[in-house]
Amino acid sequence: MYRLGIDLGSSYTKGVVVDENNRMAAFHCVKSGYNFNNAATKIINHFADNHEIEYPVYTCGYGREQISAPFVANSELIALSKAVYEIYKRSCSIIDIGGQDTKFIQVNASGQVDKFKMNRKCAAGTGSFLEEIAFRLDVTPAEFTELSNQATGEVKINSFCTVFAISEIIGMIKNGAILPNIILGIYNSIILRSMELALVEDFLVITGGIPAMHPTMVSLFKNKYPDSDSPEHSQFLAAYGCVLLNPMLQHGVDPVR
Repeated sequence: MYRLGIDLGSSYTKGVVVDENNRMAAFHCVKSGYNFNNAATKIINHFADNHEIEYPVYTCGYGREQISAPFVANSELIALSKAVYEIYKRSCSIIDIGGQDTKFIQVNASGQVDKFKMNRKCAAGTGSFLEEIAFRLDVTPAEFTELSNQATGEVKINSFCTVFAISEIIGMIKNGAILPNIILGIYNSIILRSMELALVEDFLVITGGIPAMHPTMVSLFKNKYPDSDSPEHSQFLAAYGCVLLNPMLQHGVDPVR
């Protein structure tokens, strides 16, 4: 039997099946779209072909209570912190760059959340910011990484607003700025917005779908904070943490529906 964790995020829904030894056995991701239940069903059906799933499933994220399968809902912040602590077993700061928000979480030496902060003022510095710019420039995540590695210098992005930032970038292109330098500036802009949430004074863990898809951004984070890391499959850690938070759930307990 496998337990299933599902992180129903604003942009993507991520699923992880966990074996009896609490190890991540498989991963799957789909776009959340307008219907969280449809997204969760796609995750469940994907795994059900090759894994015997134990119910209820464990959920977190924006759509954590919007599924028809039996479920137990969890806090995304606590689930992510649980998974990170499971990996590193130490106090740390977490910066999680998601589709609609960026989170800062301080985890103590016992694995508990001491404090957190979320950027809700604007999409700048989040996944939707990067996706909108990529769409306007017609550049894929893989091309972002390739181009940023060709940069000869950085073009600073000053705008906090996604709309204004795009206008600023278009103006830079008209004035002759080369795309690799602009993309490097976009990466550093996202990092700056992330670091403005709180002062990082200890080991930094970088998570979320954007760092997972953009390794150059992780390298830039590490250049600024050498005592940092971004674990493999970091976009699935909140889903994994949902399962870890419920190790003693027994059959017969009524799930939240």
